[in-house]
Amino acid sequence: MPRSSTRRPSARPSRRPLTLLVSALAVASLALTGCAAGGSAGAAGSGSADSAAADVRVALEAVSPATGSLAGGAEVTVQGSGFDGDSPVSAVRFGTEAAPAFTVVDDRTLTVVTPASVDFAVAAVPVTVALEDGSEVVLDGGFGYEVQTPVDSQMNYAFTYWKDYNLAEWGQFPDNDCGNFVNQAMLARGWVQDENWYSDYATTGDYSYSWIRGNQMDAYYASRPDTTRLEITQRDQVKIGDVVMFDWDPQNDNGVDHTMIVSKVTPNLDGTIAIKMVGHTLDAQYRDLDTAITVEKPGGTAHFWSIA
Repeated sequence: MPRSSTRRPSARPSRRPLTLLVSALAVASLALTGCAAGGSAGAAGSGSADSAAADVRVALEAVSPATGSLAGGAEVTVQGSGFDGDSPVSAVRFGTEAAPAFTVVDDRTLTVVTPASVDFAVAAVPVTVALEDGSEVVLDGGFGYEVQTPVDSQMNYAFTYWKDYNLAEWGQFPDNDCGNFVNQAMLARGWVQDENWYSDYATTGDYSYSWIRGNQMDAYYASRPDTTRLEITQRDQVKIGDVVMFDWDPQNDNGVDHTMIVSKVTPNLDGTIAIKMVGHTLDAQYRDLDTAITVEKPGGTAHFWSIA
């Protein structure tokens, strides 16, 4: 991100239960002796055939509410049966994404925290309950992801235009388009342009430096009442939709070089937190923050703007 001093601006899911079946079907052997109907059918090792149907273990009926935010994080109830059986529930997935948390309330009820939609896309996805024995049951189209919040709008925009730029509306800054992209997404989130923060670059070529220049953009974010600065040591407070400000060479004391949007926050088993980012120049959906400041730009650092 270039630096400069400021200038004056001129289906609802089907409720039909889906079942998981035990594959073994016990059938007793029938021993026959000779041809006579009255033969020794009751001899040792013989018995009548068992034609009972396979036992039903787990069923899924519905998810309530049946729709939710693209960014996830909401608690829903999964209704069915067999959740408290001999093989415990090991995971719940929405499409391909594992729920970050779930609780077995009773044999017919799970409470589940929804994960974010894959790439923040609007979609109806299957809900899968997996058991520790490796078996699974699926409710096709069980949950619908919708744009419901400002963060949903921001992230859906970002993942729509991270690679296919919105050139007609916003153009592309030739040296570095990172701030231009982040601020477009903030407009999608609900922010409103004003005399201190705006761009008409695609039409008139005019823009405020707070729209595109690192230090001025950082100062504008600091001036807003709905932002809170977090240091890199406070990453446990960072959430999807927050903005990252990078300083690739802090020893030079020249400020912000680059900016991106947090696209994924994942607690690791060792207690650390992985943060992924979406943005332009370098175009990425899930760029890893730690890789950026240790491998790509060794010695770099970052801070965050947490957006209310």
